[in-house]
Amino acid sequence: MPLARLLRATTELALRLDRLRPGVLDGPAPDPGLAHRVGNEARPDPRDLVADAERLGREAAASGLPRVRRHYLEAIVAALDCQARLLAGERIGYLEQVRAMFGVTPSRPDPDRYREVHRRLGALLPGRGPVAERMRAYREADVVVPARLGPAVHAVTAELRRWTHDELGLPADEHAAVELVGERPWTAFTRHHGGFRSRISISTAAGVRAGSLLPLLAHEVYPGHHTQYCRAGIAAARHPELSLRLVHAPHAVIAEGAAEVAASVLPGPGWGAVAQRALAGAGVRIDGGLAERIETELDLLGRVRLDVALLRHVDGAGPDEVTAYLARWLLVSDQRARRILGFLDHPQWRAYPVTYAEGAPLVRAWLAAHPSGPVTGLRDLLDTPVLPADLVTDGGDTVRNGSGPAVLTGTPHAHPQY
Repeated sequence: MPLARLLRATTELALRLDRLRPGVLDGPAPDPGLAHRVGNEARPDPRDLVADAERLGREAAASGLPRVRRHYLEAIVAALDCQARLLAGERIGYLEQVRAMFGVTPSRPDPDRYREVHRRLGALLPGRGPVAERMRAYREADVVVPARLGPAVHAVTAELRRWTHDELGLPADEHAAVELVGERPWTAFTRHHGGFRSRISISTAAGVRAGSLLPLLAHEVYPGHHTQYCRAGIAAARHPELSLRLVHAPHAVIAEGAAEVAASVLPGPGWGAVAQRALAGAGVRIDGGLAERIETELDLLGRVRLDVALLRHVDGAGPDEVTAYLARWLLVSDQRARRILGFLDHPQWRAYPVTYAEGAPLVRAWLAAHPSGPVTGLRDLLDTPVLPADLVTDGGDTVRNGSGPAVLTGTPHAHPQY
């Protein structure tokens, strides 16, 4: 079958690239035997992998597969081709990398929208004075003390699992192990080990806040990334292409977008009260309603990270300029801004902020328009191979790059939150 042959060849390419730069695959290889064989091969030459990717792209385009399935495979191959060319030493511009790997072209919003978020936060935050100072004070007071963090994480995770199991559905034997770790370039990270098993690491150095803990765990575990792996594992029987998950590929935009809006789906609006009850059992007190309102506003500032990536890697701005931009618009301390910049400058992750910034509004709008509601919409999204362009709602634009996959362009209609 063309699909089986193409998928196997694409998996081989991904495994060979992963040998040159670990972190290409998101989770274990779908075929352990194939992974073992590739692992025993001679170290590949990246130039040969570029040729392999180009050949696979032509074969996928001429495969005769249904259009949606063909475009999905073409998009995966295009992402791998870009990574192979980078490893071969080719100089590829930042925007071209983002477009090739993730299938989106980022846009920059008007900072006046950030000012409006700041104004609303000023009306919510306790105290008086500049909103930046009050936001920083709120964050500092909201940090969970180390002795309470473990119980708080497990209490909220258990509550989210119950919601997800009841409303969305989970395999009976799934398991997510949540652990606390030290200094990392990220706040939390989910690694899937196959067999419906994942390990979620949370960095204590990030200063995890009580008010943001439920959205954080919803993003990483239930109904976020761990749940995504579980649903894909089941759906792969119908859609084998879901078994191959890559870190840098268009489906990462869908995955991060769905994870970013996860708390607004399950438990859904009113999640602050759910968090308040769960945390109280762990000895952590919050005003759930206030936390939900503040986190909803802070979500709208999340795109600042993409702005900074563009400033840094397209405009050539220096670290001091982008640190000041982060501190100003995200309302964070210089120390926190430098930590964020460390992630944005990391060679493996510098293109990745687009997945959050473009994925979240795209998924949010698509779920809001789903005729059966957001929970069913999320299930459909996790169980089906889709590209970012497939989620553009009425009024959005897509463009096609020759015979390749559809590519989403940043437009007000596609990104109503901005």
